[in-house]
Amino acid sequence: MNTTHINPTRAQRIDQIIKKRKNFSAKLQRDQESLEACKCALINLKKHRDDLITKGIDANSAVCLSEIDFSVLENIKTLIVSLQQLYDRCTRNTINIAVVGYARQGKSRLLLSLTGLKNTVIPDGGNGYCTGTLSKICHEPGLLEAKAKVKFSSWQDFREDILNPYYETLGLGATPTSLDNFAKYPPPPLPIDRRDSAIDKAIYGHLRKDYFSNIRKYYHLLGKPSVEISERQIREYVTQDTKDGSGEKIVNYLAVKELEISCPFPSEDIGKIMLIDLPGLGDTNLIDADRLVRTLRYEADFVLFVRRPEANAVWGGAHIKLYQVAKEALGELPLHECSFMVLNRTQNSVEGGDNSYRCQMLQTELKQTPISVEKCVIADCSNPEEANSQVLEPILNYLADNIEYIDKKYAHSYQKQIDHLQWKINIELVKAEKALAYYADKDILFEFLFEKFWQKLTNDLENLLTHFSQHRHDQDYKFATRIQQAVDNCRHDTGIPKTFEEIMERRNFFGSYTTAYNEFLHEIRTHFLQHFLSLDVGMQESVGTHKLLVSKVFETNLGDIANGKSLELLQAIAMDLPENATTLKAAFSAFNNFNVSGAAQIQRHIRENLNRLRPDDNRMTFSEVAIGSGLLPVDASLPNQEELILAALQKLHKEAADKAEEALNKLLCEPSLDAYYMVEVFIDRILRTKGVQLEWRIFLRKLSPKVWPEFQEIEKRIQLQEIWQDLVKKAKKTNEFQNKQLIIYEPKTN
Repeated sequence: MNTTHINPTRAQRIDQIIKKRKNFSAKLQRDQESLEACKCALINLKKHRDDLITKGIDANSAVCLSEIDFSVLENIKTLIVSLQQLYDRCTRNTINIAVVGYARQGKSRLLLSLTGLKNTVIPDGGNGYCTGTLSKICHEPGLLEAKAKVKFSSWQDFREDILNPYYETLGLGATPTSLDNFAKYPPPPLPIDRRDSAIDKAIYGHLRKDYFSNIRKYYHLLGKPSVEISERQIREYVTQDTKDGSGEKIVNYLAVKELEISCPFPSEDIGKIMLIDLPGLGDTNLIDADRLVRTLRYEADFVLFVRRPEANAVWGGAHIKLYQVAKEALGELPLHECSFMVLNRTQNSVEGGDNSYRCQMLQTELKQTPISVEKCVIADCSNPEEANSQVLEPILNYLADNIEYIDKKYAHSYQKQIDHLQWKINIELVKAEKALAYYADKDILFEFLFEKFWQKLTNDLENLLTHFSQHRHDQDYKFATRIQQAVDNCRHDTGIPKTFEEIMERRNFFGSYTTAYNEFLHEIRTHFLQHFLSLDVGMQESVGTHKLLVSKVFETNLGDIANGKSLELLQAIAMDLPENATTLKAAFSAFNNFNVSGAAQIQRHIRENLNRLRPDDNRMTFSEVAIGSGLLPVDASLPNQEELILAALQKLHKEAADKAEEALNKLLCEPSLDAYYMVEVFIDRILRTKGVQLEWRIFLRKLSPKVWPEFQEIEKRIQLQEIWQDLVKKAKKTNEFQNKQLIIYEPKTN
């Protein structure tokens, strides 16, 4: 059986490419939707992260959360915009060729030759006027004459696309907020530092003379719905600098966003091709340059540069800059593979004369410039036959053979961006997944808090011990006060008889002065000692003060366990410690029960100096003692027995009080020294003993909620952790949408 192979026409091939594009657009739409979902998931995750840090979270988790880099959100937004461009490209019903060049280079003449339109539709400058707006020209066979659809700018479009560039570039301040404001009030004058700039003044002139001065003429068109017009009406919306029947300049183009013209092209087998006619560049109209960038970025599949070489023409900075602007506008689309350069050859009969030689020179020199295009051709743009055979036919053939390759390469570049972005997002999500891993872990939380507790407790106790050490030889002020008070009381409250009658009565009772004297010695001695019995309490008070300072350390480190118990806290800890915490329990019990029994020491120091108040130890009679006392009355008569006994008792009591004061003053540092060693032993036992830290862990683990507020919120932490992990899972799921199979494309046709 014989099979007949039918070669598709060029138009059919282009139509097939457009259909394939639309099939690919479905994947692009899914990718866009997935990126939007991923963006939303990351925004939610970021908001929750910021809330957690703001409302308070443990330092370790806060650091982990802050290390998550959400700058990928900006990358997602940029890529979504780029994918939208690619999607728009793939859903178009035509393959678009943008014609780009400076003013009066032959762009319009080339378009007239290719489309068969009249110069009233595409102004070529020959009649004193030229194109003023963006025009899209589609091939539509079967039409008897051209028709067009006019799309007008809305106020928002007009403000953002036209007024904003002028106001921002010239530093004129805030752009008018309404059309009425712009119509009523002229633009502010140029800033003083810009008034000497010829360029700035020219740019300002466009704003003031074109847009503001003519606002009443095109005001009614802004925001107007699109309208269908005939061929003869097209001139009214695309031309500038021409006049209508009344002699007024036509400025409707200032309100036109774009014009879509449909007409039958003279050339056959064209297919679904659109030519985009951009106003020629070259002056200081900011809008034309901005429109060029936006059109190339969002609507061009192929770029056709047009230049008419003049005498001594070279590839100067202006043409290189135009190429760079086009390259940057196309982004990932490879300009060098989807652009032609047309050098417009002119005849002797036109302005400038025959430039064939200059065209050939520029064609040769092009390879030495940064301008890289697929092909550079020379053609007379005003000659329809030459324009079609030398320009349109090669372009259409090249597009039919290579546009699919260019599309796939373009799509491949975005696939790489998506894969790279997905990789970056995954890195941050791995961080996010681990950020709160230990936030609600009781064991990790306990270890973390216990380490802080141990460091602080150790530091606080050591600092306190250092303080006690530095003052261990200091006199205890309270103890010294008690000693002085006891001595003073002893000196004032002696127990010595106050009158001679008392002495006489005692002598009469015993029948002997000597016996009465010895009895007085016993009474005075025992009365003397009673004044110093409370000094032992003073030493205990000093120990209590030191214990209180130690207790304060635990009060600041044990949270609600302390609960303002002060001295009772040490006893409470001793009681609460488990039986298996033997070292700690013994240490706290011993410390709590520790007291300095200085009674024996105090009594020893006092009694060692009371021998003269003991009858058996006092070998001197009261007369001998009294005579040397200096206390007897100074008169001529001899003292009686009562006077001698009183003088002797007073002398012996004073001697005992002096010696007691001297002996007790040697004990003033004892409380501080005893307390220091008491605390030192306690700290050694609870911090330095082998295995004691384990006992602390056992003790505090059971009481964790009372010691650390963090444990009181552990359930809340668990809930926050679950919410966080759920948000991370959702973000990870949205980031797994990509098909990892890269787009394969064949090399373009040579």
